[in-house]
Amino acid sequence: MFRELIIASLAVQLCIGTLAPQVSLKSPDWEDESYPYRFEWPIKDVAVIGAGVSGLLAYRALAETDHFKRIRVFERDSTLGGNWHYSDEEAKAVPIERGTTDDWWKSDYVPTMPRELPSHNIYSVKGNDTLRDELEWRRINQRQPKPLWKNLRANTPAPQQQVPGFSWPPGVEWASHHSKVQRYLRSFASWLGINNGDRNEDISYDTRVELITKHLDKKGKQIGWTLLLRKFIQTDNERYEESYWEEHFDAVVVASGRFNIPHIPSIPGLIEWQTRFPDQILHSRQYRFTDSVKNQNVIVVGASASATGISLDINPLAKTSYLSIRENSNDPRAPVRRETHLSSVPSNTTIIGEIVRFHPIPRGGNLTDGRIELLNGTIITGIDRLIFGTGFRYAFPFLPQYHNSSASGNVPVDSEEQPIITDGSHVRSLYLDTFYINQPTLAFQGLENVGIQTFVYGKYAGEAIARVWSGKAHVPSRQAQWKHFWNTVEERGGLKKGFQWLNNEANSRYLNYFVAWLNSAAAKNGDKLLELPPDVSEEMDLWMKARAAGVSVNPDGRNDLWQNSVTPEKDSTRWRRAVLDDW
Repeated sequence: MFRELIIASLAVQLCIGTLAPQVSLKSPDWEDESYPYRFEWPIKDVAVIGAGVSGLLAYRALAETDHFKRIRVFERDSTLGGNWHYSDEEAKAVPIERGTTDDWWKSDYVPTMPRELPSHNIYSVKGNDTLRDELEWRRINQRQPKPLWKNLRANTPAPQQQVPGFSWPPGVEWASHHSKVQRYLRSFASWLGINNGDRNEDISYDTRVELITKHLDKKGKQIGWTLLLRKFIQTDNERYEESYWEEHFDAVVVASGRFNIPHIPSIPGLIEWQTRFPDQILHSRQYRFTDSVKNQNVIVVGASASATGISLDINPLAKTSYLSIRENSNDPRAPVRRETHLSSVPSNTTIIGEIVRFHPIPRGGNLTDGRIELLNGTIITGIDRLIFGTGFRYAFPFLPQYHNSSASGNVPVDSEEQPIITDGSHVRSLYLDTFYINQPTLAFQGLENVGIQTFVYGKYAGEAIARVWSGKAHVPSRQAQWKHFWNTVEERGGLKKGFQWLNNEANSRYLNYFVAWLNSAAAKNGDKLLELPPDVSEEMDLWMKARAAGVSVNPDGRNDLWQNSVTPEKDSTRWRRAVLDDW
């Protein structure tokens, strides 16, 4: 058995090692590549940021390792579940003008800094409605309402959207309502002992990480990380409490997800429209109820999961439902083909092309008076509401520094003092999309959630983090990590949007690599062997066939406006390009 395991490990390592041609590195001062990376301090105290799927899986792996002295999970919401915790509360509007600035992608919220630490403030709102409204908004912004709508169901079947080792109840429907996914995750958290009411000090709800900085010893040498933390709660109808404090950790898992910073394209004229009609121009994160568009003419912008899901949701009550898609992107790396999303759009939804301009609305006019110009010159009027399902961007406001660099090449773009982790379109400088190469006591989990299922991938990434930090497995030297990273960059086509999109083949390769690598180490130290990822390929084939049954990219049965608005030509090839676009 061990012989087969080692052979499998070598085979997978060779596979991963040849993801791309080797890239030469000029690194004379780095560690010898032949030795594993050596951590600069022992890792006993670990923080996990976020209690969504990835955070829960990270916690399970760390807790089961029986090595760490202290594990703390910080969740800014009042309960666990991450994006699966629905509430009727709506997120704040997205100022589109930020899209014209270089740092738009990190401006959804800005960390707040107290004058002194620790600090504790009590606010009484009795008789002061203005202060009550302000503090209630602070509370809502602290938890950040999630991008779910009332009727949303999972667009991935339950057999795949399942924590390995913690099965769904028998007979659960595949397209589960979001409330059932939330209850499933709550039951998993109860099994781990960190659900609401478990009174477990390992987890702190209503707590946001404001800032992560280096924890230094008296000589100025880093010996870990310092987290600045903020708790904001409503204690009763008349009072709110706010606390700030710091805690020190040897290592940190960032499991905060990527669905935090919404993106609305800055189309000419749209800023003026939003300024005048903020309640009628929404990002998908703000959409909640079907009734909100009853008897209205609505344009949904986008062709991916959120846009097509909302288009389906509003169809029964909207007066006219349009779906605007672009045609100028056909990224072969996209894990989910746009035809798959569009197959769910009802036939009486009018498919239109890309919006290129929002013409000025005369003073005193309404949104319905506005003229919306499409790519081929077609003008649409009479619209009551616009909903942009145009995606999200990566951001980590709690990390101390950002860098909007497009650097690439054969040398690392990071420095010890200025970590370059994201420019909003992707996350970089990570070994195996997990360990921050310049300081592997900082790890990221659940950020590759385009093309992977976090419920499965997160188990193995969490195991890798726990075993490496506990010394039961090892990552290679920093030099070898950078070499692997730049090979991956070359193989994936560069540092740009979609860098972390993993198709089925790449996803399987990485999962198998985790298993072979960690089991090879386990065979040497006597640790528990990991099982292979669950095989749900048959279920996924059935799921995809069911979604696509009777549906093709042939537009017959749809309204006719698409034929004159997607492109000037009635060309099925261009139609295919349109439905494959990122929107």
